[in-house]
Amino acid sequence: MTDSGTTSVADERAGDIAVADLRRPAGGHSGETFHELSVLDDPDHPLVPDPDHAYIEREVRNGWTDVELAARFLADEDYALLLTGETGVGKDRLLAHLSARTNRPLVRVNFGSGTTYADLVGEFAPNSGADEDRIARVRRLADEHDIGLGEAAELVGAEHAFEFTPGILYRAVEQGWTFVADELNAAGPAATMPLHGLTERNGQLAVTSTSEVLQPHPEFRFVATMNPPRYAGTSPLNDAFRSRFWELELDYLSPTAERRLLYETTALQRGVEHDERVAERLTELAASLRASYRDRDLATPTSHRTVIKIGRLVSEFDMAPIAAAKQVFEARATAEDRNAVSKAIESTRWE
Repeated sequence: MTDSGTTSVADERAGDIAVADLRRPAGGHSGETFHELSVLDDPDHPLVPDPDHAYIEREVRNGWTDVELAARFLADEDYALLLTGETGVGKDRLLAHLSARTNRPLVRVNFGSGTTYADLVGEFAPNSGADEDRIARVRRLADEHDIGLGEAAELVGAEHAFEFTPGILYRAVEQGWTFVADELNAAGPAATMPLHGLTERNGQLAVTSTSEVLQPHPEFRFVATMNPPRYAGTSPLNDAFRSRFWELELDYLSPTAERRLLYETTALQRGVEHDERVAERLTELAASLRASYRDRDLATPTSHRTVIKIGRLVSEFDMAPIAAAKQVFEARATAEDRNAVSKAIESTRWE
């Protein structure tokens, strides 16, 4: 994670992967497709996700599932993909599933007000043999005249002391990875600036630091996720930018589907009376809390992750269901919501 709060799959897994592998391009076409999205021929690429449980599809439009539509949208090179929905609804999980099924390297950046152009595209930095006095002079000149380090280094004849370090977006464009801009509507103009040209039809990445125009690798895909505008720190995307995306809105799983998720991700077991009762009561409670959230009676969303945590506390920590629900739901609730959430948990017939 950088100082700006930017993180990526590459950052998280770098401890187990050689640096050279992180510059490895996406594979070529295998000849197979998954809902019209090409399956690539490098399943061992270090950035191809390895999901820890099966993905549970949901119908989203006219008989189409979220997996089918998202794959078709990704296969279309004319538009990028924008996934919208509440926090914890499964947007990142869907993308990991699609990437795993098609052997596509995936990197992700959490956007926020501190995300910068340099984080995404790259910047000049001193190389290992650079003289410290010369570096200080270049930095001072850049600060005084509000110019980039590369330009300042050229002005003082120190260009050989600096080298361009590509950012994660640059690498994704160059190597054909799928780049996910998480919470795109929480980013400031400095972060979204390079995305406008990139998301146009036949888009390119303009790299101002090197005066370079980077042509995307044929397998490069740009995906954005977005929480509803009422979330703190977010703002609407402008219409021109938003028109460059296929949009797919995700809702929470139904209680029946969420019970399947619990059986996939916790030690709760089908066919065990106690476990089935816990799964039923827990998913019904979650559905009720989500309904209150939609009606604006609660300010705290109820994600699938929180439900999974409760299921794990019951099945792996041997905690009583009511205590487990209080442990997780009350800890996440805002101060204003805590009393109402506590009453909802206590009124649930756990036994």
